[in-house]
Amino acid sequence: MSTAYEHNVSCSWRDLRFIDKNQNSEIDLLESLIATLAANCYFDDHRVIDELLDRVERLMSQRFTKEEEKMCENRYPLLQAHANDHQLALRRFMGAHQRWKRDRDPIQMRRFLERDYCDWYAMHLHYHDNPAHRYSPVMIN
Repeated sequence: MSTAYEHNVSCSWRDLRFIDKNQNSEIDLLESLIATLAANCYFDDHRVIDELLDRVERLMSQRFTKEEEKMCENRYPLLQAHANDHQLALRRFMGAHQRWKRDRDPIQMRRFLERDYCDWYAMHLHYHDNPAHRYSPVMIN
C-alpha cells in the first residue's frame, strides 16, 4: 500500500475544520456534496449534484483569488508557488467535474473528493496556507 493511499484513508474533511470561516463554508458544501453523491447511488438526481459541483467550483475559485490578492498586497514571497498549487487544485477539480458530466458516476466523484481532493487540501494547508499565515495572519482569512 502506498503512502499516499494511507494518507488518503486517514484524511477527512472533519479533520480540516479548524481553519477559517471561508474554508469551513467550502468544507460544509463539500460534505453536502459527498452526502448527496452517496444518496445519488440510490436516487439518481443529477441536477442537485450539478448545482453543488458548480457552487464548489465557484467558491473555490473566489476563495483562491481572494487569498492570492491578500498575499500580493502583503508581498508574500512564496505567492507564485501558492498560486500554482491553487491552479493545480482547480484543474483537478474541473477535470473531475468534466468526468462527472460525461460519466455520471457518483462513486468515482466521491472517490475524488474523499481521497484526491481531501489529500490535496490537507497538504496545501500544511505546506502553503500555514506558512503564509505565519508570515501574515491576515492573508488566509
